[in-house]
Amino acid sequence: MELYKDSSQPVEKRIEDLLKRMTLEEKAAQLCGDLPVELIQNGMPSIEQLKEKFPYGHGRLTQYSMVGLSDPKKIARLTNVLQKYFVEETRLGIPVALQSENLCGYPAMGGTLFPSQMNVSCTWEPELAEEMSSVIGKESRAVGINSAMSPVIDIVRDHRWGRVYETYGEDTYLTSQMGIHYVKGMQGDKKHGVACVAKHFLGYSETQGGLNTAATRINDRELYEVFATPFEAAMREADVSSVMANYAEIDGMCVVANRKIAHDLLRDTMKFEGILTSDGAGILKTYTDFKTASTYKEAGLLAKKAGTDTEIPVGASFRQLPDYVRAGQLEESVLDESVRRVLKVKFEYGLFENPYVDEDMVMEQMGNEEKNHLSEKIAGDSIVLLKNNGVLPLKKGRKLAVIGPHADSLRYPVSGYTFPAYVEMLDAAGKGAEVSIGGMADEAKKKNQGSVSPFEAFSKGLSAEDKKRIGDMTQVLRNMGSRSLKEVLEERFDVVYAEGCKITGTDETGILEAVEAASNSDVVILACGGNCGWVDVTGGEGKDRCTLELPGVQQKLLEAVAETGKPVVMILYGPGIFALPWACEHVSAMIQAWMPGQYAGKVVADVLDGTRNPGGKLTTTIPRSVGQTPVTYNHRRGSGFASKRTDAGSLIFSGGYVDQSDQPLFMFG
Repeated sequence: MELYKDSSQPVEKRIEDLLKRMTLEEKAAQLCGDLPVELIQNGMPSIEQLKEKFPYGHGRLTQYSMVGLSDPKKIARLTNVLQKYFVEETRLGIPVALQSENLCGYPAMGGTLFPSQMNVSCTWEPELAEEMSSVIGKESRAVGINSAMSPVIDIVRDHRWGRVYETYGEDTYLTSQMGIHYVKGMQGDKKHGVACVAKHFLGYSETQGGLNTAATRINDRELYEVFATPFEAAMREADVSSVMANYAEIDGMCVVANRKIAHDLLRDTMKFEGILTSDGAGILKTYTDFKTASTYKEAGLLAKKAGTDTEIPVGASFRQLPDYVRAGQLEESVLDESVRRVLKVKFEYGLFENPYVDEDMVMEQMGNEEKNHLSEKIAGDSIVLLKNNGVLPLKKGRKLAVIGPHADSLRYPVSGYTFPAYVEMLDAAGKGAEVSIGGMADEAKKKNQGSVSPFEAFSKGLSAEDKKRIGDMTQVLRNMGSRSLKEVLEERFDVVYAEGCKITGTDETGILEAVEAASNSDVVILACGGNCGWVDVTGGEGKDRCTLELPGVQQKLLEAVAETGKPVVMILYGPGIFALPWACEHVSAMIQAWMPGQYAGKVVADVLDGTRNPGGKLTTTIPRSVGQTPVTYNHRRGSGFASKRTDAGSLIFSGGYVDQSDQPLFMFG
């Protein structure tokens, strides 16, 4: 038996033994990703198809959970077919990594759905992050997923950015602790865990204009002390397996090709020994968007020389790296260094010994009542009471007007990159709607040339039986135990309901009905805010805002119901915050709910009637207006609000603005 197949041998010896047996093409293959969409449509891939596409083996398949949206047993079966090919039909038998987005749960049917990570942070209990990620990891590994593109440990200070809800807020220490515990829970003992890819390295959340993937302007000291600290903590305290490179440019060069960040900072200063992977089509962007390479192939060379180890979602440029080695433009040892890191993860996580999954045990590992209780607990512990003049808790016998676009919605309180969000996306794509999600869209533009997008292909890859099993969006969430806020409150109070308006749009025709409902009630419950995902949303990846006001005509709805004189309890949902000084002055109570998930209706109702204490605390500062952005509690002298007016100490520096208070609307904590 070859030494690398002997599990009793040290991992380092196994790596070196395998590495010396590999050809250039086999080495490059381990550094490449691919999407499973072209392999799996209407059933299982054929061995002939796999042989044609992956003759030298392969590194990883990403967005893998999407092939199992309808059935955990089906994706487990698919896992075994794929691994059987790579283990038994390729020359060296190296298993493939199967990767998924699973920040808030295994994102397919059967998985437990959790609240957004901003909700998790507002509990101020890192132990809950670990308990949650342990559940996600076990469910993911049960179907064969062994690599997770989570956690997100970016420091967020600009709420225009659409991915605020995926983070743990503005504090470096709290984010570090949440990240450490998330990684520990997900990775477990490694042999039975899922390898984490922490993201986004580095400064991804601090871009010009709050725009996703725009240029990042951060000095070296702040980049390291603030933004790199959570990553270094995850490396040192939790042995995180991988980090993902930020799309954006820093100091004129995007991170995948920026050796100062990808190597000097990451390897020399932070001493990281794991994998640095590109984000989706991050290497392609250096050619198409940043114009720092003359061809896509050359972009791969620049990224490899800079220190990037692997390319996802499709390794089209890294697959060609052997050409540069043979031409004397790239040392083979540079490839070897990255291959060692990839193989180390595959050895440490037991893929060589246990590449297959037990299809008969899959359903036993999926969601259950105990796991759902954890999801509900996190949601309940995260609700933040911003203001209360005594109207809460609601007294029994009161008549409620339940109003607003969130009042009777099951979908809006649920995060992106979850099973419901994927179903929504694929349904929209199947109907011809325009859908965009990072690197997948870039890959579609690059290579399809008139053929279907990955989203359409995934949608068409679902059989009629699959679609029937999934059902429509409402049924998906009903099956997960969701009830709307209106539905829960109707069981406890006399309720009159009026939607009032949609989340976005200009239609004001429903406001009159909402005013009538408010006039005939004792208390108004106004459930409003934003939503996230990829279709008709106010936030999410690549869905950024230039104001922090309520979307659509929701402010008009608020002012109209407030005019009735009835006490208004305002509940704010969404992937980001809203700067609402008028609302703060005119409503009786305000609640920040974020994206509580499937139990949003129940936990918010529990807070309203006093069943549950709103014990969450803000992990991000809420400004009075977008013009205060960025504003954080731990600002540098002269770059934020003064703790005391006397702190100004200068006729030149006032410590604030001339046109509004320098104090935030709501403080961190």
